[in-house]
Amino acid sequence: MLRPMQRPVIRPAHRRDAAALTRAIDAAYAIYAGRGLSLPPVSDGVAEAIAETPVFVAETGAGVVGGLILRLGDTAKIENIAVAPDGAGQGIGGELMKMAEDVARQAGYDRLTLATHAGLTETLRFYARLGWTETGREGDRVFLARRLD
Repeated sequence: MLRPMQRPVIRPAHRRDAAALTRAIDAAYAIYAGRGLSLPPVSDGVAEAIAETPVFVAETGAGVVGGLILRLGDTAKIENIAVAPDGAGQGIGGELMKMAEDVARQAGYDRLTLATHAGLTETLRFYARLGWTETGREGDRVFLARRLD
């Protein structure tokens, strides 16, 4: 059954969103469980991240279906982006990435970075479509960057 397209609301995360965002992240990464990939604990520290750095959630009528954690320090880095299967195919990942780019640009950064797993081929294709460039590899980790022009 096709889900009707619903434009997500992308907004800053609040402390009360931690549990829902954790569930969305876990659901998003659950599709990779059968691939034998060695992934770090993908949803650890969500509440702490919300308290200390920009975190955004994507909300639809189904509730929180995704989110993005952005670390701003010496560099601007996307620490995690995830969209649960309930929100897949609705442009939510792209909307979250646009939000991260806007926030980083407004904070004075001219580049965003991230790291992902080489086995997440769908994710690598997603980043390539958005104009991200691979900058290196270390084991299973792939490092990417995007200029904020």
